[in-house]
Amino acid sequence: MSQFGFHTEGLELVQQFHDQVKGRTFLITGPSKGGIGAETAISLAHGHPSTLILLGRSLDRIQPTIDTILSIDSSITTKFVPIDLSSLSSVRSAASMILNDPTISHIDVMINNAAIMATPYSLTPDGIESQLGANHIGHFLLTNLLMPKLLLTSSSPTAAALPHQQKRIINVSSVANLAGGGIRFHDPNYTLHPEEYTPFNAYGQSKTASILFTIALNNRLAGKAARSWSLNPGSIATSLGRTTTPEMRQDALTAVFGKGATEFPARKTLQQGCATTLRAALDPSLDDDKDPDAVYLNDCQVTTDPHWIDPRALDKASAEKLWALSEELVGEKFVW
Repeated sequence: MSQFGFHTEGLELVQQFHDQVKGRTFLITGPSKGGIGAETAISLAHGHPSTLILLGRSLDRIQPTIDTILSIDSSITTKFVPIDLSSLSSVRSAASMILNDPTISHIDVMINNAAIMATPYSLTPDGIESQLGANHIGHFLLTNLLMPKLLLTSSSPTAAALPHQQKRIINVSSVANLAGGGIRFHDPNYTLHPEEYTPFNAYGQSKTASILFTIALNNRLAGKAARSWSLNPGSIATSLGRTTTPEMRQDALTAVFGKGATEFPARKTLQQGCATTLRAALDPSLDDDKDPDAVYLNDCQVTTDPHWIDPRALDKASAEKLWALSEELVGEKFVW
């Protein structure tokens, strides 16, 4: 739908695809106040979903989002689930809470939104490079553990899926996938060569992983009335960039767009920033795209343009190799 683009706002998409929102259950990671996760949840509230499951580090950071949701529609069931995506034990605990909650019969759309960016080098408690751990591995484990409820449909006749409603798993990536140089399969955690670590290259690796995860998911979701998409939300002023300095931003510009680049893409508002996520989550026409490389959106449009996505992030062999590496890092194999 060519009318969607840079200036499209989240509320426009919720209004247009209201039948993909009303009465359905959405799960969103990282919906802290002032971020695109919160803006995504708040936009969805205008479409009157049945349930919004909000996962974050602390209730204090998520409560403003819950308050806004309930001010829009007090009938929406909002559930907060504590999670630290950099901790595998925390992810397992969060997944267990959701799986064992009898009031959550199923999940229609899962939006893996939470991220950290350009942090100093560190390892998670499980020995995984922190950005790869929080941005990809935590979501990889959470998604696989929740698959029993993601693949279930509602048992309520009043909330039964319409023929054009598919389950969706959305992995929020970034144009920074261009900075990662692909996945460092020989040394993903920089433990062999910590001197090679740079904050934005590691961030780029984690966001490349989000796209490759999407490809591997789609390989496994074939025939299951479910689809995964990844996306670049754009450049938005949020707390995600709180650790960056002007010097780091220039390094990022060079890492992403090459030497000689002088300007970042134009800034988006929060409403514009959540729009690509919402098109990926809601638009049923995306299911008509049979291109096997159709997994990534930029400015609300499916693209394989190398200006926005590194061709290495579309490599199917790398996607399967990353799946195997991710299983190794979490210590569990998944078949569903």
